[in-house]
Amino acid sequence: MNKRLIATALTLVTAVAGCMASTRLDPGVDWVVADEHRIVVASEILASAKPIRVKYADAWQTQEYALFKADGRQGEMIYAEASKAFTVALDYQMPIEEMVVTWNLNSRQNLIWGPLGRIDRRFGTWFYRPYWISDLQRPCVGFMVEWDQRYEDPQGRPGKVLFGYFCGFGAETLDDQEIRVLIGGFSVRMLGESTGEQQADPLPNAGSEIPPAIAAARGDGPSADSGNPGFPFRFARYYSINNGGRLK
Repeated sequence: MNKRLIATALTLVTAVAGCMASTRLDPGVDWVVADEHRIVVASEILASAKPIRVKYADAWQTQEYALFKADGRQGEMIYAEASKAFTVALDYQMPIEEMVVTWNLNSRQNLIWGPLGRIDRRFGTWFYRPYWISDLQRPCVGFMVEWDQRYEDPQGRPGKVLFGYFCGFGAETLDDQEIRVLIGGFSVRMLGESTGEQQADPLPNAGSEIPPAIAAARGDGPSADSGNPGFPFRFARYYSINNGGRLK
């Protein structure tokens, strides 16, 4: 077999393996331990929150789920990062409205949407959209940002994505300036940067049929008011410059 055929065969094997690995769910899920978290929230609104954090990792991507809850306010986020060891990008294609309803708190509610907004920052453009949960009488905002575009990917998909929502307490207001200040306090830290953040204790199993870390991230039960059943999302996509990035 000539070298060109061997190289083609190896590329296809790697691609198939990448697609299989990116659909793995439970085996790579665990609690985030102190000082390995990635999502940072610098906000007085959530200053007293002890976040619950769950991670997922395979050879093609890592993800972190974080829940911030304090004083009747609640925010949840997921950060995803594609591995740089392979030609992998994140195929994130959820508009804010579609993303917001993936979270348990919002999935069964009547949502009244406000106008779309944006914030241009150093590492990417944040898009956000306020909404009102009419049955719960709560002001909220959904947000997302993607960056680190893989320019060798013919589709120009990102290598990093952060998305989530925040809901205020009761009928308090959440105007545009407050939203912009809130989002301005969100960031992603490099591993090894110590923040001194106090970590919440891992949740007990509480009789769940699935491991507690997975239950915390997905929401344990049909009436859960936190968690995202889609976690970990299957964003990782192998691409090849030679095939136009179309291999899924």
